[in-house]
Amino acid sequence: MRYENLSRYTNAEFKRLVGVTRELFDLMVDILALAEQQKKKSGRPHSLSLADQLLLTLNYLRCYKTQIQLSADYNLAESNVNRTIASKSVTCRA
Repeated sequence: MRYENLSRYTNAEFKRLVGVTRELFDLMVDILALAEQQKKKSGRPHSLSLADQLLLTLNYLRCYKTQIQLSADYNLAESNVNRTIASKSVTCRA
């Protein structure tokens, strides 16, 4: 499930699917964007947008999917899923 695909859902359906309201999700993406700007850029850029990275993390925390299931859903390597969850969950907690 990608963020672009969620635009067709109502706010109530969005909350049922993701676990947070659309407004809170957008606020969380803004916080991640600020953290990303402060980070030193080195290495290859992530293949997922920040919204998709947050969606992956929320999906992991809410649905208890394994990282290999998420890697299949998002077409990523399992190690990329692990790094994404680790970095985004730490940023959201701060």
